[in-house]
Amino acid sequence: MKVCAIVPVAPSEPNALIERSIKSLGDLDCSGFDFEAYYVIDSSGKDYGPLFRLLPPHFHLVIRNGNRGRRAGAINDIMNVTEGADCIALFDVDSRPDADFLAVCMRELTATSDGVLASGCRYVTNKVNTLTKIVSIEYKFFCDIYCFSRWSRGFIQFNGVIGVSKAPFLRATGFDERCPCEDLDISEKIYLSGNRALLAKTKVGEQSPTSVQDLYNQRVRWFRGAVEGFRKYLGPMFVARVPTVVKVTWLGSLTIPFFSYLLAPFVFIYCRAIRVESDSLSESFKILLGLAGYACLMTLCGIVAVGQHLTSRKCEWTEVARSEV
Repeated sequence: MKVCAIVPVAPSEPNALIERSIKSLGDLDCSGFDFEAYYVIDSSGKDYGPLFRLLPPHFHLVIRNGNRGRRAGAINDIMNVTEGADCIALFDVDSRPDADFLAVCMRELTATSDGVLASGCRYVTNKVNTLTKIVSIEYKFFCDIYCFSRWSRGFIQFNGVIGVSKAPFLRATGFDERCPCEDLDISEKIYLSGNRALLAKTKVGEQSPTSVQDLYNQRVRWFRGAVEGFRKYLGPMFVARVPTVVKVTWLGSLTIPFFSYLLAPFVFIYCRAIRVESDSLSESFKILLGLAGYACLMTLCGIVAVGQHLTSRKCEWTEVARSEV
């Protein structure tokens, strides 16, 4: 069994973050299968010589000419050189999977005939301010949604498609390089093909935006992906021969975030998690109030995304400030 990991890297990512990613993937438990990792970097003229010298024997650094399709294009390009792989693991440069991540996801995939993607719950690795701690609470909410969807066998979308996928499905499907959120698009294709995504009992860390502006830009793009998904797949999803629970949970996952402000009164459910995240009682109150404001901000992002769609405004990728973790 061979597993190839693909890590798309934007030109703006600092070398120190790439180094930490290499160490993180190098610490994965790969016993029982062959493992290779490909870091795909869009050409920027930066000196990556030090990174080449750091690479373990089974790690590769690939420099792309240009940035066609950005993340989706990088994955599509490198899949052409992973023909011998049985599974493809996708990570971002800030992904910090648990040591057992590959092994647990592989067990889920081999035990389930209709599962083509396996991943775990997310958590925030850069809790550097109140905003990142608010996002950390949001991720706990997402984990609860994942667990409900696993129990109900409903629709699951793993952001970034970070996880392990069966290579034949991923190669046959490919990533839509014009889509604002290629992860949602391919998740919808998974279920329309009669397959499903699996929640594994493992975790993967990732960074949260550290400023309101970065968060706003990211979430507008996410909501734009939901708008495009609704437009593109509403008809196909409801005539497809897929379980009703998949149709209902898919529709809910696309529409409920637009009404996030309605969830503001329920932030008290996560009081215990808020206390764990906080360094003091006063910070707990800041996070609690911040979550209510955060829910309203998400609705605003949804309104902006709808407006962009109606005016045919292109969805732009923007650089995000990184922490070196």
